[in-house]
Amino acid sequence: MFLIIVISVGFLVWQFRDVNLKKFTLELDKVNLWWILIAFLFMFLYWLFEGVVLHHCVKPIHKEQRFLSSFRITMIGQFFNTITPMQAGGQPAQLYALVKKGVDIGSASSVLLFKFIIYQAMIVINFLLVLIFGFHYLMTGAVPQVKYLVVIGFLVHFLVIVGLILVGKSRGFTTSLVHIVLKPLGWFLKKERVLKMQESIDEKINTFHQETSRIGKDWKLIFSSCFYTTLQLWVYFAIPYFIMLSMGITTMSLYMVITFHAFIMMFATVVPTPGGSGGAEYTFTLLFGPLLSSVQLLAALILWRIVTYYSCILFGAVAMMIREKVPDAKKKNSKYTP
Repeated sequence: MFLIIVISVGFLVWQFRDVNLKKFTLELDKVNLWWILIAFLFMFLYWLFEGVVLHHCVKPIHKEQRFLSSFRITMIGQFFNTITPMQAGGQPAQLYALVKKGVDIGSASSVLLFKFIIYQAMIVINFLLVLIFGFHYLMTGAVPQVKYLVVIGFLVHFLVIVGLILVGKSRGFTTSLVHIVLKPLGWFLKKERVLKMQESIDEKINTFHQETSRIGKDWKLIFSSCFYTTLQLWVYFAIPYFIMLSMGITTMSLYMVITFHAFIMMFATVVPTPGGSGGAEYTFTLLFGPLLSSVQLLAALILWRIVTYYSCILFGAVAMMIREKVPDAKKKNSKYTP
């Protein structure tokens, strides 16, 4: 959290050091809050659609799962995504929450891996769809860096998808990877204890791959997850458009804003800082800068980060403070049975 504040504030101070604060205050005073409310509504839909995907994935392996619980776990994932580099903390946090609910750790891992592969794949596919009709928007404004950033974003997301598929499909690869990670424990623990841990983990890996195999054959779940994830991404892509409207800026088309925001999301998620801090602000100013005055750009940037980023921290923190009743089924360590 401290790093996020330092990086974000540092970037704003450096990038907008010449902005007149009085003009900036006047710009914020003109903001139409009804449009900001719609932007927040779209952000809520973004969370809701992810909650639907998570719920559909978890329900077959944990019959007692309620949607409100799935939504809460979604928000916990959002919180940790925003404060960790490359959104790496969301899945482990959700795994912890699911295990506390009584879901088998191997089954929960496979569900979250499946969900993450779908999410990464839909980012790439939908960004390609956006580029078909919106690439010329990225090439305007004399920003030649964009083509390099596009390549970097695609390459990183592609490698992540390949790595995740290897983990999900190859039991040998996953087992070898886990054993390599456990090797340093032999320096501190007795050999018998390390071997016992390996046996336990190998059993969970077996459950993990059994569940992964089941999900891979469930075409109805795959289709619905792709559909809801696509809806999730497109409502997110549209959010800056309502921020522009709240400031009285009507010179940008909806599709132009969607193209810009899709690119920002593609690149910012691979920046190795907490929540893409610095990278997100940089790409936002790079794309929207040529179309706005410095005062308008600063106001739009701050409003955008509040709606799409800091809201995840706020509501995710609230979700973590809500305590759920753990059912007796937890003791059974529920698993899917066909």
